[in-house]
Amino acid sequence: MRRPATLKDRCSLFKTLVLLAVAVFLPSAADAFPSFGRQVGRDCSYCHTAFPKLNDTGRTFLYNGYRFEAEGEWRAVKDLQQLPVSFEVEIEGLYDNIKTAGVRSEASDLKAEEAEVIAGGAFGRDGRVSALFAVAVQQANDGTFDTVLPKAFIQVNDLLGPSGAGKLNLKAGIDEVGLSFFRPTSTPISNAMFAETLVGAIAADQRFIELNGSFESEGDRTIAHRYRAGIVRESVVSGNKLKGFFASWAATIDEALSLGAIFRAGSQPVAGQDMSYQSYGLAAEAETGPFIFTAGYFKSQNEGAADVDDWLVEALYFIDKFTLGARYEAASFEGSQPARSQTFMARYDILSSAFVQLEYRHRQDSDRVAGGGELEDKARLIFAALF
Repeated sequence: MRRPATLKDRCSLFKTLVLLAVAVFLPSAADAFPSFGRQVGRDCSYCHTAFPKLNDTGRTFLYNGYRFEAEGEWRAVKDLQQLPVSFEVEIEGLYDNIKTAGVRSEASDLKAEEAEVIAGGAFGRDGRVSALFAVAVQQANDGTFDTVLPKAFIQVNDLLGPSGAGKLNLKAGIDEVGLSFFRPTSTPISNAMFAETLVGAIAADQRFIELNGSFESEGDRTIAHRYRAGIVRESVVSGNKLKGFFASWAATIDEALSLGAIFRAGSQPVAGQDMSYQSYGLAAEAETGPFIFTAGYFKSQNEGAADVDDWLVEALYFIDKFTLGARYEAASFEGSQPARSQTFMARYDILSSAFVQLEYRHRQDSDRVAGGGELEDKARLIFAALF
């Protein structure tokens, strides 16, 4: 017998419908962190190809501590007409068809994936300090809600060089580890990459302290160099948590071709013991007309566990309000069959800061090295708004 809906059920349904309506009908604003657009007087396309994909101008803004060297809109917080705060709401409908040990199972759901508040920017008349803070409420598959802190950091800018150039900066807190053009959240495709989940060459929600910076070399071609190096807190068994190191370098030639390399080393828990690992990767990205092509190779060598090799290719196509994307990735463990993942996505921008996105992923993993089933088909319908 079907039980009657309780007041709690009706309230939960009402909250979901309200959040869905908010995601679709919020007024227009600049994309990504809209407060940055309001702060420097630009719209989303100035720094983004499509959220969250940064173009080379956006990467300069990021590495320079949320500043443009030759412009002064950021120079004093007290002069800002609006507080540097942004909000994001994301609603997700999902369908999973998973084969595990020869048995197929299906599941579908609708959840408020995330509601997030982001505040930050460059502070003071010389922009000497930059800071960012993000807090998000996320709904798990069991319907419970968790509060997470995906980003929270302070950066002291311009330890060397002119004010606003960001040639050498000191940064500490929680953020992503990756390349300037290749990070866990650097693509409109939301499906996580093996380069993050299995290899660990890139990663989100990392606690670290680093030196970073950017500079340009000019000649027949303009080359923008961006680098990072620091120590990372590892989730190890021992009390000595600062056991990780990373370094990355990337160069963008004439704002069209990017090349980069990353190296990570540290310790991780394996069977109750701290074991050493080394992860590294090479990646390239080319922009031509409405297309962006990305390719990368990543490898992890692990004490007490199998080594991992990962190959990735991705293509994005942008036209008017539509974004189309596809990604293929294959990860191989020593002595196991490779795990292969194919992802396809289509996005329509309802407003400059609100979109609906359909994403489908097919994954084959006969030895279940990626932690799921042998065969998985997953579809996601995402409504998101930023303001």
